[in-house]
Amino acid sequence: MFKRGVRRAFTLIELLVVIAIIAILVALLLPAVQSVREAARRSQCQDHLHNLAIAVMNYEGVNKTFPPGATGAQDTVGSTSMRLSPFYGLMPYIEQKPLYDLFNSSTNKGVPWGSAVWYDADINILACPSDTTQDRDRGKTSYVVNHGDRTTQLADWEPERHRGMFGSRTAFRVRDITDGSSNTMVFSETRQSPSYGGDPLEVAGMVHVSVASVNTSPSLCIAALDPNDKSKFAAGSGSRARGDRWLDSLCAYTGYTAILPPNSPNCSSTGNSEESNGAVYSASSTHPGGVHIALLDGKVTFISENVDAGSSGATPPGAVTTASPYGVWGALSTKNCGETKQAP
Repeated sequence: MFKRGVRRAFTLIELLVVIAIIAILVALLLPAVQSVREAARRSQCQDHLHNLAIAVMNYEGVNKTFPPGATGAQDTVGSTSMRLSPFYGLMPYIEQKPLYDLFNSSTNKGVPWGSAVWYDADINILACPSDTTQDRDRGKTSYVVNHGDRTTQLADWEPERHRGMFGSRTAFRVRDITDGSSNTMVFSETRQSPSYGGDPLEVAGMVHVSVASVNTSPSLCIAALDPNDKSKFAAGSGSRARGDRWLDSLCAYTGYTAILPPNSPNCSSTGNSEESNGAVYSASSTHPGGVHIALLDGKVTFISENVDAGSSGATPPGAVTTASPYGVWGALSTKNCGETKQAP
C-alpha cells in the first residue's frame, strides 16, 4: 500500500518570516511609488504655471498691456472695491470664459471676500496637485503673482514704485519690462495651511502679525517666528490665509514679494494679516526644497530655498529703479532695474 502524503502547514515562525519579508518589500517600494506620484504632480504643477504665463502673453497680445494688479469698480452698490486680481483678466485665456461672462453680466458682483459663484469657484489650472491641504470657503489658488521686492504696495498712483510685474492699479506694457522677459518672474507658488490657526507647525499659509519694523528689516520675520506659538498668527475666518480668494488682488492672498527666500514665513508689521503697506509675503510650496516660478517668456524653473537672496536685513527699495538688494531672487522679481541675472 502507498502512504498518502501528509500536507505540511506553515509553522508560526515561517509565517512571521513571510510577513516580515512582505513588510520589508512594501517599505522599499512605497517611497518609490510616492516619488513617482510626486514627480507626476510636479509635472502638472509646472504645466499649470507655463499655461498661466502663456495666458499673460495672450492677454497682452489682445489688450496691448499686461493685466493690472488690481482692477474693478468702487463707486456703485455691490462693487468689487477695485480688488480684482490679475486672474480676473486672465479668465478668458485659461478656459474660464463662461465664468468671466457670468461675472460681467451680473449687476451685483459683490466683493472678493463675499460669497458668490465666481468668488467661490475652484479652478483646476490654479490648483497645484501637490498641495493637498486646501480646504477654504473661498476660491483657492496655489499660484501667486509677482509683486516685486517691496514691502509697501499702496502707492497706486506711482507706477515707478511697482517694481514687480503687477502694480496695484497699474497695467504695464512690454516696453516697461526692460530687464527682459527671460529675467522677470510672473508667477510662483504658495502653500496653504490646513486651517487658519490650525496645526501650530503648519505655518506656511498663515501670516505672522505684529512683527515690528519688518517693513524696514525683513530678517525680523524669520527671527520672530515661533511655530509652536499659535498666538503669533492672526486670528480670522477660514478665508483669510495665503492662496485664498483667487479673485482678490491683495498680495496677502494672490501675491508674493521676492524678499525672503522661498519657503520663508509671511509677516505683517501690523496686527492685520491682510496688510499691504508693510508686510512680507513669501513664495512657498509642498515640493521639497523650493518652489517653481514662471518667467514672462513662459519658461518654468525650480528655485531652491537656498537661492541667493542677498541680505534679508536690507531695507526694501523705495521709488527707485536700482538693483534689488535681495540677490538673484530679488532681481528676478524686478522688471526694469537693469539686472540681467538669469534664473538658476
